Amino acid sequence: MPAIKPQTPPRLPLGLLLESMKKVFNMLTVAPQKYPDMLITGIPGLRTVYMVNNPDIAQYVLQKNYRNFPKAKGYEVLALLLGKGLVTNDGDNWHMQRTLIQPAFHRETLRRISNITVTATNQLLQRWKAQEGQEINFTREMAEVTIDIVAKSLFTTDVTANHIQTIWKNVNFLNESADAMLRNPVHLPWIFPTPRHLKMRRSIAELDELVYGIINRRKLEKNPPPDLLQLLLDARYEETGKGMNDLQIRDEVMTIFLAGHETTVNALSWTWYLLKKHKGAEEKLKEESIKFAGERDPAFEDVPAMIYGKNVMNESMRRYPPVPVVGRRSAQKDEVSGYLIKAGSEVAVNIAGLHHHPAYWPDAFEFKPERFEHFDLKGDNRFIFMPFGGGPRICIGNNFAMLEMQLINSMLASRVDMELVSEDVKPIALVTLKPENGVVMKLKKIKTR
Repeated sequence: MPAIKPQTPPRLPLGLLLESMKKVFNMLTVAPQKYPDMLITGIPGLRTVYMVNNPDIAQYVLQKNYRNFPKAKGYEVLALLLGKGLVTNDGDNWHMQRTLIQPAFHRETLRRISNITVTATNQLLQRWKAQEGQEINFTREMAEVTIDIVAKSLFTTDVTANHIQTIWKNVNFLNESADAMLRNPVHLPWIFPTPRHLKMRRSIAELDELVYGIINRRKLEKNPPPDLLQLLLDARYEETGKGMNDLQIRDEVMTIFLAGHETTVNALSWTWYLLKKHKGAEEKLKEESIKFAGERDPAFEDVPAMIYGKNVMNESMRRYPPVPVVGRRSAQKDEVSGYLIKAGSEVAVNIAGLHHHPAYWPDAFEFKPERFEHFDLKGDNRFIFMPFGGGPRICIGNNFAMLEMQLINSMLASRVDMELVSEDVKPIALVTLKPENGVVMKLKKIKTR
């Protein structure tokens, strides 16, 4: 019997492609309805992108044959800012770094991050108490509090209020700049001294001065704190017994600041946007949260029992995944599920589409946290729901992020009465899924301890 020749995936018609460019997130979420496996997008003759909408194909690209699908070219823009951190690194170098850094996110680190998160959220509520009756940009507020948490998780007492403001200002500008460069792929090379490039270089230089200064001071301490920076400094490669040099540590610190912070901010923003649109879910979260964050602060040991809070977070990230698409490129020609992928092509694993695939998610466009009550997050479902990516490159900070978001949500649900001002917030799908102009809330009543 002759072998079945692999087929080329269907191409999205040019008219629909041009229309979808105006509403990228909408296109991503509805694509599996007509193209349940894979389709080709991109301007014919200029760009070919294989969009993956099927979990088996996603698993093949991200896990089973991941070595043939390294990072897409878009990550080169991020590499200008992050260096060779885990997000932008690739190949054997990435694998070595991942193996080295993974132990830093152990249980005692998470316990310490839990305490930092609760303290920072209490300080946020104190500020909000003085703003009762006023409108706030909730997204910006989440950006400030999460930068505080990340900075103190990394540097403990080495970081001051001025440091945090410097970090916040520069990290937000660099994230905006990366998005602008990725939105317009036709831009001058980095070596050209354009006004944006010059300002980006100044921001990177400010962050470098701060980070290298803290690294150098830390090396002189006799009894350093067991924070993330110290864990990075103490880590040793198994083959050589040597640690990372200062540049490698700088790159991993920058990655934690820029990559981890941005996704958490957006996830929290979309969660509260959805909760305010679904009062029943908000009330149920409030009832659970009062147990842990009513008369006392929630503790690290409480988090496993915050079942509904975890379901809310998962359902929010299903509806609005922090990273809507994972970009790869095919190093060699490949074949999967009867489809041919040409060598050198871009491959986009459509996480937003997988999260709304009608074959796996009934009422996919409804917000139903209860759907996660009996949903197995492991096994075959790992590539149906993957808010932190999938395969060996799954986000190394996923437990950090979930812990941080669950604690913040619990404290807000039990102690904050706020009203949604934003009506219909437009999702902007770039590297991350941003709420356009942020989510605006009106603070009504704040309970502080």
